[in-house]
Amino acid sequence: MRVFDKNSALTRPSATLSPGERAPVPQCSKIRKTKGAGALSPGERVAEGRVRAVLLSIVLILILSSLSLTAQDKPYSPKNGVLNLKAIILGGGFRVTTAIPLHGDFSKYDRIEIVHPESLIGSDVAPDFLDKLGGEIRQQFESGGRFREVRIINTYDPKNARMKPPSGPELDFREADDLNAPMRPASDMQAYDRQRQIAEAQQYKRASGTLVIGSQVVDYAKGNKILQLAMLDIGNAILTLRFSYYDKDTGEELGRSVISSDNSSRVIPSALSPRTVLNGIAEGLVDQITRRKVAAER
Repeated sequence: MRVFDKNSALTRPSATLSPGERAPVPQCSKIRKTKGAGALSPGERVAEGRVRAVLLSIVLILILSSLSLTAQDKPYSPKNGVLNLKAIILGGGFRVTTAIPLHGDFSKYDRIEIVHPESLIGSDVAPDFLDKLGGEIRQQFESGGRFREVRIINTYDPKNARMKPPSGPELDFREADDLNAPMRPASDMQAYDRQRQIAEAQQYKRASGTLVIGSQVVDYAKGNKILQLAMLDIGNAILTLRFSYYDKDTGEELGRSVISSDNSSRVIPSALSPRTVLNGIAEGLVDQITRRKVAAER
């Protein structure tokens, strides 16, 4: 009987093997799994996870901050009270009639104080309706993000202002003269030029101010929800307010307007629409003030 020697078979050349003899397959040595030099201990893994969590939180905070700044810096698009899809579909359009045009530098106002609305038509307007009206106006101003603080006050008397308005017309290059006003002398033009140079060189900014808004209900009809289902423009709610705008420090009246709204719609019956006359009044008011402020900041 022939004894097979593995070692000798591996070392022998293939030509010396007999015809019926096969070369054995070498056995692979078992590889021991050893701990690599770059492996982390459990404590190090916990520390690495904490660092990653902190970095992820910082990235999320930066993203949210950039989104909020982008939303605040977004250009303002003036609203049309009647010719817009929201008013056509859901109702709540508004109309603005100017009694005294807004004037003055609205860029300095970063706070709004809304005087609690009052009724000039007696008990036809319930007190809770006036509360809702003030709350809706405040909410619209806050959602716009153009003012640092918006709050509701009980009363305001412009005669008790802390400062007196200037006796003479103050020169301000930001304010345009009336079209019928006489041409200013060359000294005024030079004063305007100096103001512009100061504003550009020193990034001149006016001190922050407070705009006070007073409102009075002059017309109100609650409407009939049953008639509103007929979609015939009957039984709609109507609300009209007179607004006055004051500089809190000087008591100067900066303008006056009349804003009206109704909940008539062309698609959805007014009785089923989520919009009311309160939405239209608040949007019309905020639009007028925001337009003036954005134009003055340019």
